Amino acid sequence: MPNKKNSLWENLQDLCSVPSPSLHEREAVKVLAKKIRDLGYEPLEDDAGATIGGDCGNIVVKVPGTGRGPRLLLAAHMDTVERAGDQPSRLVRDGDWVSREGEGVFGADDKSGVVVLLDVLSRLKKTDKKHGDLVFAFTVAEEMECLGASELDPEIYLGLDAGVALDFTRPSDIVVAAPTKISFRITVHGISGHAAFPERKINAAHVMAQTLARLPMGRLDEFTTANLGIMRSGTAINVIPGTAYAEYEIRSHRKDVLDFHVKRVIGTIEGVVRENRVFSLGEVSAGMGEDPSGPAVDGIKIRYSQVDVDVEVGYEGYRHEADSRLVEKLKNAVVKAGLQPKTVVAQGGSDANIFNRRGLESVVIGCGMYGAHGLHERANLQDMADCVEVIMNLVSDQRLSLRKKAK
Repeated sequence: MPNKKNSLWENLQDLCSVPSPSLHEREAVKVLAKKIRDLGYEPLEDDAGATIGGDCGNIVVKVPGTGRGPRLLLAAHMDTVERAGDQPSRLVRDGDWVSREGEGVFGADDKSGVVVLLDVLSRLKKTDKKHGDLVFAFTVAEEMECLGASELDPEIYLGLDAGVALDFTRPSDIVVAAPTKISFRITVHGISGHAAFPERKINAAHVMAQTLARLPMGRLDEFTTANLGIMRSGTAINVIPGTAYAEYEIRSHRKDVLDFHVKRVIGTIEGVVRENRVFSLGEVSAGMGEDPSGPAVDGIKIRYSQVDVDVEVGYEGYRHEADSRLVEKLKNAVVKAGLQPKTVVAQGGSDANIFNRRGLESVVIGCGMYGAHGLHERANLQDMADCVEVIMNLVSDQRLSLRKKAK
């Protein structure tokens, strides 16, 4: 079996043996940093962790150019979504396919990309191919709306020509467009109390359930999706919860469509909350924990549930033409690797969204991950090896300049 697959397999096992959910990537960084130093490079860690509340920062490796070639930022993220339990993932291999022993997330998203970049670093040491200046960025907290990339100092990469993030499936896939994501953090306030005495109480969990049942979900149109990811409420079955919390998102490729859905969601939330109110006659009974606030009309007290909605842009979308210089250069690299390039409009965001927003033209390519975030996550060693070839072809391509022509 070719050594290139063996090294990919070994590095994947080592990196996936340590959990690294967002904001807790330190143990993975220890493994990664040692491997980088063993290859003869110096990993630099920034202070993103302190800024975002994590236990480590982004890792940057600068590789000075040896000749002509595109000046590139090459990125992959070290964090993964939460996985079940704290036990290390034991990986099993069936030919080129890698999966976790038992079902569950093991970190192919995006440790397959991290491993590919490690292999590229190794190849650069061993090859005499000329290349331009390269910056390798191993980011943290990508799964939390790309927080790590948002804290990466733009001065590191704004002098470069373009960026490529490894965070998709097949290495022949070139992601030329990604959506804008809007996040909603919804907190419903009711009136708490004992479950045996529901009079003059407002169950915040019930109000939240009604709200979420009316929100659009799944595929909304050809440009837009929506998802409910988190719900929390209550402390015990015999307590009427006074608050309930949920996190919800909408992502779309069209701003006008996104704006329509955002207004629709806010209106739905406010409407449901207004519908939930309680009435009581006369004075509030002492010792029952009721809140006496609220308007009084002819001796009837009215109490409404309330809601706080925090709306923020998780990341802004991007779109590149299929014949842009970067895309054309990547197509050439894919063809040279013996693959058929395909441009993709993705519904997910990545660190490339951040790089584009800050002025560095960037796209995403696949690195051999399948079933990301799911129970049947897998990685493919052949795809990872092909991705190494694509990146090596890209960095050493002397024929197509990415530099803008002077006007």
